[in-house]
Amino acid sequence: MRKQPLLWDMFTKHAAELGMQDFHIIIMQEVVYNSLSPPYRDIFFEIDLNSKFMLENNLQMMYDKDAKYMYYHLLE
Repeated sequence: MRKQPLLWDMFTKHAAELGMQDFHIIIMQEVVYNSLSPPYRDIFFEIDLNSKFMLENNLQMMYDKDAKYMYYHLLE
């Protein structure tokens, strides 16, 4: 997912807003996210893969064409 330019731009902009110059990313699928307890879910940010923005920019999911959401967390 890091190699998708559209997503990488989102990650780096979010990191900059948080004051992070260098960062690590935890990315998870919706099925894993849904299995987490609410306190753990709260640290992740949601990306709607079917949003108008994503569709207009032709985001291509390589491994899970049916994915509707993905979730990420940035670590310093």
